[in-house]
Amino acid sequence: ISPAIYLIAAAIAVLIIGVFAAANPKGRLEHFLAAHYLAPALMVPALALGCGVIYLSSICATIAQNAVVDGVVIQVSSVGLFITKGGYAQLTVDPFAAIMSLVAIAGTLIVMLMSIDCFGEFQKHKAEYYALLMFATAAASLAAAASDLIAILLTIEFISLVSYVLAAYSKHDRRSGEAGLKYFLYGAACSAIMLYGMSILFGVSGGNTSLEGIARGFYTGSSGVLPFGAAQTGAGWVGVMFVLVGLGFKLALVPFQFWAPDVYEGSPTPVTAFLSVVSKTAGLAVLVRFMMVVANPATSPLSLSWYWILALMCALSMFWGNLVAIPQRNIKRMMAYSSIAQVGYMMIGVLAAMHIFTRANTQEAVVRAGVAGIDGLPWGMQGVLIFLVAYLLMNLGAFAVVSAVGRRIGSDYIDDYAGLARRSPFYAAALAVFFASLAGIPPTAGFLGKLFVFGSAIKIGIMGHPELIGLAIAGVVNSVISVYYYFNVVRVMYFVPGKAEGRIQGSTAANTAVAVTLALTIAFLLFAKPISGLASRAVYTSYPVAIGSGR
Repeated sequence: ISPAIYLIAAAIAVLIIGVFAAANPKGRLEHFLAAHYLAPALMVPALALGCGVIYLSSICATIAQNAVVDGVVIQVSSVGLFITKGGYAQLTVDPFAAIMSLVAIAGTLIVMLMSIDCFGEFQKHKAEYYALLMFATAAASLAAAASDLIAILLTIEFISLVSYVLAAYSKHDRRSGEAGLKYFLYGAACSAIMLYGMSILFGVSGGNTSLEGIARGFYTGSSGVLPFGAAQTGAGWVGVMFVLVGLGFKLALVPFQFWAPDVYEGSPTPVTAFLSVVSKTAGLAVLVRFMMVVANPATSPLSLSWYWILALMCALSMFWGNLVAIPQRNIKRMMAYSSIAQVGYMMIGVLAAMHIFTRANTQEAVVRAGVAGIDGLPWGMQGVLIFLVAYLLMNLGAFAVVSAVGRRIGSDYIDDYAGLARRSPFYAAALAVFFASLAGIPPTAGFLGKLFVFGSAIKIGIMGHPELIGLAIAGVVNSVISVYYYFNVVRVMYFVPGKAEGRIQGSTAANTAVAVTLALTIAFLLFAKPISGLASRAVYTSYPVAIGSGR
């Protein structure tokens, strides 16, 4: 958790320097250590620490001892932190957590570069703004490793509270205040429901807050007799569903997506980018751990009902997001609906990964809080991680262009992008590439991400789960649908003459954010193999618990 610890310390340093700089606005401290330059610089060591954690995690996964549980070989490659009385870890640091943490850190660094251009050097309360971003990133890093209900609640709620403030950050813009208020009202309601679900799970599992302990209770119940496990009761089922409501809100999955379009449109564009990637990364990490441990088909008799509910939410998210995006005229609102569909694609990989233990016949094993995999079936979660990295690049790149262009033309409406190819060939070409990648057109990053996700669904689908094949086909169909509204923007930029004259030139920070994400999006295929290798190691987890044998 060194990246999270460093980010907290760095955020405090930014706040302290900001206080002294504000006391003397024209002094040397403000000139040489301005927060809008200091904060991105401090994110670089955090990025290096994140890469180091991934490297060490991959080494551990390579040299890890094999644990044999009821005849099933599972690699041990994670470290448990803050061990509770029952022997359960509140944080599980494994390759999965390391990759998710790195995605959050990299995403925040790009958002900070966008913020320099969006708010400018005369931004008020800039130290507080960048410190909030760093605190939220630290919470996202910890959420990726959270394997206890208390840790999950604290990290997710901290991210939510910071997000409410950031959404309403532009005080001069009425839409920003409205976005922050709507986000707060929706978020408070969903958080209350999730907390109530956690309290139910705490009760029906015999007083456990760890995911592993809850999984034990779901399988055997507090009495230790299998037929009377908590999963057989309506309370256990309701508890899981209430937790899924809160996590579905964070991910903007249908039917919990209604906040996203208004909040994305009204928030400052860098904040919108932060919510679309970093906040969702934390929510996805928690959802994956929760579903793989507590609601895995191998650990709970009622897990298939949750599985089918998630499958329905996945399909609805893809179709709703893409179909409603078609008539949108505001580009930020269009991308809000697009992000709903993109999460739907990721959920296909999560659903595929849920069948790992079922096929391995480990009915007597409950996995510790982590993502587990058996040899020959790593593609589900591997595809999700690869797609998430691709989504980071193409989505933040698109928002970087939207932020830079919107600030200079004073509008976020698609019609006002007319003639952009003439006024700014670089931004027009970059946005065209990002939209092609979001649509999944080869050879971009989005194509490779969807290839792994849909491929995992088909691979596991032919092993006895045809619904995954149906979801993969639905994903391909929706990718084709998305081409229409993505390339409608490209059509406006290149083939509709614009009324405004004059070239559009972005700042150094904005151009850097666009250029880096553009280069990585195009060259994603070149470093796909090492990313695939890291992602494949992330599907192995720590010590399982064999209930039947008492080990």
